[in-house]
Amino acid sequence: MSTLEGKVYILTGAGGGIAQAIAQAFTRAGARLALVDAYEGSIQQRAQEFGARAYQANLTHYPDAEAVVRQVKAQMGRIDGLIHCVGGFAYAPIKEAEPSLYDRMFDLNMRSLFYASRAVLPELLSQKDGFIAGIAAAAAWSGAGPGIALYAAAKAALATYLRSLDAELGGTAIRVAVIYPMGAVDTPANRQGMPEADPMSWVDPLEIGESLVFAASRSPRGRLLELPIFPPR
Repeated sequence: MSTLEGKVYILTGAGGGIAQAIAQAFTRAGARLALVDAYEGSIQQRAQEFGARAYQANLTHYPDAEAVVRQVKAQMGRIDGLIHCVGGFAYAPIKEAEPSLYDRMFDLNMRSLFYASRAVLPELLSQKDGFIAGIAAAAAWSGAGPGIALYAAAKAALATYLRSLDAELGGTAIRVAVIYPMGAVDTPANRQGMPEADPMSWVDPLEIGESLVFAASRSPRGRLLELPIFPPR
């Protein structure tokens, strides 16, 4: 086990509810955070709360991803990992899905991960150490998402991409983790979107944050690659 004290992690999609819990867990573990979001206003207060730095970037544009990595390295002195929380969700049976939804689901869930990880990877490879993680979904774990086929396919692509990246990183100490929330996550957005549901039956986002801290602190001799996180029975 290694300490996260003083290490710098880029946290993307940092204005979201899951990212807030991840920021809390990593800050508590002593890490320093670069909070990245397409909307700077959504992360300024969060950056102050966690003693982090805020960066505005649209990670579906590769030049934005490259620029963020350069800025973080210049301003924070180092980069030890990427925790990618950019994503998008949509209910849409295949027969009703608009063709434009394909682009939206794959841009948010997969393209943004490819661009962000591709931009940060040279920095991690130069030190042969680091951590890259992304958020998949229960449908990617099970292999089917009726009613959410495009979302499920995009998250499955994300998971396959990260597993492939892990296989390419042999000979380094760079760890990769794929998180699978195996149910709804207790975020403000989900509470607003499902007001009749009981949020106590959902996954606690703090458990996702703590699981990522645990994965990031493993040694190369005890890597954790895929972590399904279940709600209460």
